[in-house]
Amino acid sequence: ATMLLGYEVTAADVGLIFDRLGMVYEDGDGSVGVEIPGYRFDLDREEDLIEEIVRIQGYDRVRSTLPAVRRAGGLTPVYAFLDRVRAALVRAGFREARLVSFASDGDLELTGDRDALRVANPLSSEERYLRTRLTPGLLKALVRNSSRQVRSAALFEVGTVFRLAEGAVQERPKVAFALTGVADPGWAGTGRGFDFFDAKGALDALCADLGVGWSLGDPPGPPFHPGRSGFVLVGGEQAGVVGEIHPRVVERLDIPGRVAVAEVEVEALMRAASSDVVVRDVPRFPPVRRDLAFIVDAATLAGAVQAALEEAVPDLLDSCLLFDVFQGPPLPDGRKSLAFSVDLRAPDRTLDSEEADAAVARIADRLAASFGAELRSG
Repeated sequence: ATMLLGYEVTAADVGLIFDRLGMVYEDGDGSVGVEIPGYRFDLDREEDLIEEIVRIQGYDRVRSTLPAVRRAGGLTPVYAFLDRVRAALVRAGFREARLVSFASDGDLELTGDRDALRVANPLSSEERYLRTRLTPGLLKALVRNSSRQVRSAALFEVGTVFRLAEGAVQERPKVAFALTGVADPGWAGTGRGFDFFDAKGALDALCADLGVGWSLGDPPGPPFHPGRSGFVLVGGEQAGVVGEIHPRVVERLDIPGRVAVAEVEVEALMRAASSDVVVRDVPRFPPVRRDLAFIVDAATLAGAVQAALEEAVPDLLDSCLLFDVFQGPPLPDGRKSLAFSVDLRAPDRTLDSEEADAAVARIADRLAASFGAELRSG
């Protein structure tokens, strides 16, 4: 009784109550045996008798907090991590979707998968396979939202995908999200639609929340836009993809505007995740800002250039932002310009111009050695 009610109940209290109720009882060693009258058909188990105790004593004695339970419990590491992923995407502005784990022939044709497991007794004749990816289901959810005149949709799912590998079913958890519609609705908005950079920013927010470092790789191919997509690299290995769906595919799905998605392996995120929190003092000294433009080969990845720039001056770099990409005259064919806004800051002093120039020279030397980059002047 004490464990269930959360307050102490003595044997004397119990005896007094059953006397008042006219029930015959026997007081044993640490327990009370009760003979239930035939007319009390509502009393069937021990908990019913405990409820009689609190009913007579008064429900006001029951505390508002649950009693402590001294037993092992909690989530497994995988489920706890999935909760971290969900919470991070909710903070990034997404809503969770719970979709069925089945796929149609059209879904497999969209992604080009040939290793799907066929279901013996499918719920629908159209969806007769176990899904191999989360993205097709999210695209269908966007179609449903669009058909109901929803102007903006930002959905995510954390779920399991299935593949047939060497005669056995392989199950893997994945996380995916999809965006379409107006990115900034409202009277102060510009009417801009969601695009690749919104998806990349959402993936940045997710990985930053999990303590995961990632980079953008080569385009993954259909059904993605070749110039607005890339593999997600975690620890130098492919862990997923982020980018815009090809306009022809979006048109075939009858979704107005662009559609940006990302899909990443949860196991890769778990291996690279960190719970460490780094706390720094609020900067006391102002930064020195330099806008640096570098001419590189057109095929050079901007992310790789930025990573090398950050590694060149780790002790002084406060922030680095790519703000312009330019190709065309007067630049020669096959070359492009990448412009970065770089803030240099020392924790114990204000940098003078000589120190800032020396840091810029270190950056230029590093990018020249790694990419053959030329620092533009003027």
